[in-house]
Amino acid sequence: MNSVNSPLYFIGQGDWEVPNPHDAANEEGLIALSWELYPEMYERLYPFGIFPWFDQDGVVFWFSPPVRSITMTDQVVIAKSMRPYINQKKWRFSVNTAFEQVLEKCSSMPRPGQAGTWISDMFLENFAAMHHQGRAHSFEVWQGDDLVGGTFGVMTGGIFVGESMFHTEKNASKYAYIGMCQYLNSLGVAFIDNQLPTDHLDSLGAINVEREYFLDMMNFHAPAGSENICVPEVQDFTLMR
Repeated sequence: MNSVNSPLYFIGQGDWEVPNPHDAANEEGLIALSWELYPEMYERLYPFGIFPWFDQDGVVFWFSPPVRSITMTDQVVIAKSMRPYINQKKWRFSVNTAFEQVLEKCSSMPRPGQAGTWISDMFLENFAAMHHQGRAHSFEVWQGDDLVGGTFGVMTGGIFVGESMFHTEKNASKYAYIGMCQYLNSLGVAFIDNQLPTDHLDSLGAINVEREYFLDMMNFHAPAGSENICVPEVQDFTLMR
């Protein structure tokens, strides 16, 4: 680690400053550490593309990765395999009606190749608080009365930062993601910040962009201090194929 060109910031206490998002301390984009995690940190850091990836032994690790996954909300991909679900209206799609349930399922769902979840109690408390503030939102997929899929994230100015998703029925998380993109597009949200690239997101239309390009997009759509787009509760939103 180069202590001059790649500083590791300590944030969250006292009169702390937002790190320069280009000052990553390693190749993965680690940029800061904190003992705290509270909603105002998200409010200050998300417009600069800095997010908490996980916590370990009470320390929160903040990142600004060199490559970012984003999905333009008007370019989400609907595969042929998904069209029957939409055409037949097999599931019901809702917004902000079961945030706590989505959060709990995302935090407890087993992940292939992972020993646990990054959504610790510290993160659970913060997302719940931001939901009550009207800044964190959930998108739900229902099969009858059963919640079978969902995703959630944080509104940041004019863009949405996706955090996690889950499914208990095949393709239900894809259905949730497609519905989220379509609903947010109807509100004027330009793109989803997926944070980290995955093959799953790529299959849904995500593209991977360099940090500098991503920050330019953030500055245009969600500059620091900009007002968040309101995401109203919806009981039944119809997906378009």
